[in-house]
Amino acid sequence: MSAIPALKAALLYGIEQVATFLPTAWLQAITQQGTLLPFYHVVSDKPLAHIRHLYAVKDSKAFVQDLDFLCTHYTPISMAQLSDAVYKGTTLPKRCFLLTFDDGLAQCHDIIAPILLQKGIPATFFLNSAFIDNQALMFRYKASLLIEEGQKQQYTLSNLAPFFATASLPLGNTLAASLLAVRWQHQAILDKIAAAWQVNFEQFLKEEQPYLTTSQIQKMQQDGFDFGSHSINHPTYHTLPLHEQIEQTTVSQAYLQEHFHIEAAYFAFPFTDFGVKKDFFEHILEQQKFQLTFGGAGIKNEKIKGHLQRLGLEGNQNSTARTLVHTAYCYYIIKAFFGKNTIQR
Repeated sequence: MSAIPALKAALLYGIEQVATFLPTAWLQAITQQGTLLPFYHVVSDKPLAHIRHLYAVKDSKAFVQDLDFLCTHYTPISMAQLSDAVYKGTTLPKRCFLLTFDDGLAQCHDIIAPILLQKGIPATFFLNSAFIDNQALMFRYKASLLIEEGQKQQYTLSNLAPFFATASLPLGNTLAASLLAVRWQHQAILDKIAAAWQVNFEQFLKEEQPYLTTSQIQKMQQDGFDFGSHSINHPTYHTLPLHEQIEQTTVSQAYLQEHFHIEAAYFAFPFTDFGVKKDFFEHILEQQKFQLTFGGAGIKNEKIKGHLQRLGLEGNQNSTARTLVHTAYCYYIIKAFFGKNTIQR
């Protein structure tokens, strides 16, 4: 870890130790950030091999506790309400939250939607068009499955070296670090390793059904949930030329329109919107008429109308919504002294 990320991590850890004890209302008042945009990927009551090595997964009990915190201090709103507030100037509740979920995982239907319906909380789910109906598997999930197999077989870096050498990629310090360092542009190496290690991604898709199916999405639509696009197959946008950024966004939205008759166009960046230039937003929001686009940089201000930042609430296994939200508020307060709360593009 380089010096700057390490310093930031240490700062956030220090803030977290204090932030959870501060009153929520006090932090809301100081920051004047009345609209909270929390997001998750998945909730599961059993281990998920394709996610285990990527990020922490909350179980349904922890998720319900998060929702109880949010509903105590904020009023849930829908995507349409947020869009109307941005473009029509309609008034939102003084303290409100819009809940969203990325990647279109099966647990959105099986676990998350029933809980939200019971609590009367609207939500929007962002889908990768290439993965719907378990047609393909995101490259990061492939890496997690390979780490799982590598640990089971007690493989070492020597088992990876020939593949990385062929692709002219550097090895990391560990097998897991090396596999997790593989980027979207080089994901073919993961398929080659899988073939050699007899890890069958197609079989995993067929047997585990990790993604939402068409019928599940339709059922969730009937239950009142909204859907948006999350790219075709989950690249990191700032590594793509502008025309590919636009293609990833518009093609995935066109798929949703064709198969699910979704006319309102909402888009959430996979991974991050860091490094994406104004040209992209001008094309997507103005020419393509997407209503809203979303990043995941936490509590931040944006100059681009129609583009908003969300706050991830997965953290680690012990991170509650209260802790994560309070830490984000405190970090916002600190950055305010240095004029660092508005994203420049």
